Amino acid sequence: DLNDIFACKKANDTSFAVKRVDMKIAGDANINFINDLVISQEFEKVNNQNWMLVKDKMIADFNVIEDSRATMGFFGTKTTTYRNFEFEETRDKKIYALPTNIVVLDNSIHKEDDYWKQARHEELSKDERTIFHMIDTLKTLPVFNTYVNVIKMVTTGYWVKGNFEVGPYMSLLSFNYLEGTRLRFGGRTSNDFSTKVMFEGYGAYGTLDKKLKYSGGFLYMFDKNPRRALSGSFKYDIEQLGLSQNAFREDFLLAGLFSKNTTNSLSMVKEYKGSYEHEWFTGLSNTVLFANRRLLPTRKEGITVYNETTNDTTSLSEITTSEIALNTRFAFKEKIIMGEFERTSLGGKYPILDILYGYGINHFLNGDYEYNRLQLRVHHWFNLSTIGWSKYSIEAGQIWGKLPFPLLKIHSGNETYWYDETAFNLMYYYEFVGDKYLSFLYTHHFDGLFLNKIPLMRKLKWREQVQIRGVVGSVASKNIKYAVLPEGSYTLSKPYFEAGAGIENIFKVFRVDAIWRLSYLDHPKASN
Repeated sequence: DLNDIFACKKANDTSFAVKRVDMKIAGDANINFINDLVISQEFEKVNNQNWMLVKDKMIADFNVIEDSRATMGFFGTKTTTYRNFEFEETRDKKIYALPTNIVVLDNSIHKEDDYWKQARHEELSKDERTIFHMIDTLKTLPVFNTYVNVIKMVTTGYWVKGNFEVGPYMSLLSFNYLEGTRLRFGGRTSNDFSTKVMFEGYGAYGTLDKKLKYSGGFLYMFDKNPRRALSGSFKYDIEQLGLSQNAFREDFLLAGLFSKNTTNSLSMVKEYKGSYEHEWFTGLSNTVLFANRRLLPTRKEGITVYNETTNDTTSLSEITTSEIALNTRFAFKEKIIMGEFERTSLGGKYPILDILYGYGINHFLNGDYEYNRLQLRVHHWFNLSTIGWSKYSIEAGQIWGKLPFPLLKIHSGNETYWYDETAFNLMYYYEFVGDKYLSFLYTHHFDGLFLNKIPLMRKLKWREQVQIRGVVGSVASKNIKYAVLPEGSYTLSKPYFEAGAGIENIFKVFRVDAIWRLSYLDHPKASN
């Protein structure tokens, strides 16, 4: 009787709840390396009032290729159980200000077998006990440890050997017009040496310029959660001014092998730098930085400036700056992955804001110029319902002071065939200089919205994306006169734009973009 059913439902509305959920992905879901995924959750009524998650189990079938029957893969399982819920006691608010949701105390997992037998909510099955034994055995096999070390080297760039990590291996050999063949050897201390302090350094030699370059530094962790870190470094080495923060290092092997042009804009830099990072609570941190830099241009003409006394231009053989800066980073509810010394941001629901203010101190440690600079950057990614996801980055900045062009904002170009998300990929090095600017990037990933409609493409799991980026800016009149730009450098008299489209997830690794330059096509080295 429908009346009885509705009456029963009305009487029990306050106690209806989900007791169990079983979920499974579609067989042809466009997810890399996962052939199957099953999630099971169980809920119980606790305190005769609240329905709580008491068991959460996930099973995943991982494989490099689609057909797991053809090649060896592996299953991953994770089971989480919850007991002893407390609703009355109020926890210390400091707990919720930590940057991670789970904090594992030192030596908390190093317990005897008897402890785990008592503490474990569910007894291990026979298969699970076999897996434990198998893993303990694998750890004693030299061939297995060799595979582990090779995988670590590929993913981190360093070969771990006891207390030392040799690398980065992609910088052991490289090429450039200034040094010819560049040989480099260096590394850093490993976690076996210390999880509190890390030292690193390298030495490099160019067969063409026959000069020795070197660098060294340290990172000391006062605390990791929240993060409190002190670092210091020195270096004497070549540098490409105007590189983006995401660009390959100057001595990265692939940067030289896949260069579009033979650049002649490298500079020698002698730098001493120190910083202290202080995380106040989850998502808010400050970093105080100090740097003393001596810039030695390798061009024969040096750095040209206008001398008002002689009413003529003067060539500077070097520039020294001493700068103190404060960086503020605000990332509300950001999710991160933490290692002993490094962090990786996974982003969050809200935009991330970075604000940097720097002050150049004249006559301090031979500083040649006084200036102020301010830089603001906001970036964010977000889902767009069923049509994919987008991300944007907006950066604005201004520099106050009468300065030579290397101390102005050199907009980030890219003269390699490797795509750089934080640079203008059809702008060449030193092409545009300014002291006031606003740049933006917007890119949208369709995640196969169109290609999934084509059977073959759906099986390949290729995905589409589009992008547009641009920058507007200007130069103060005093710097237009004082900072004599080198040949091939310009100020922004109108906006610069690039647009592109591409295919990503090719063989689950590669992405290929077609990019068009939409302005300043009349410049000598410009390519559309």
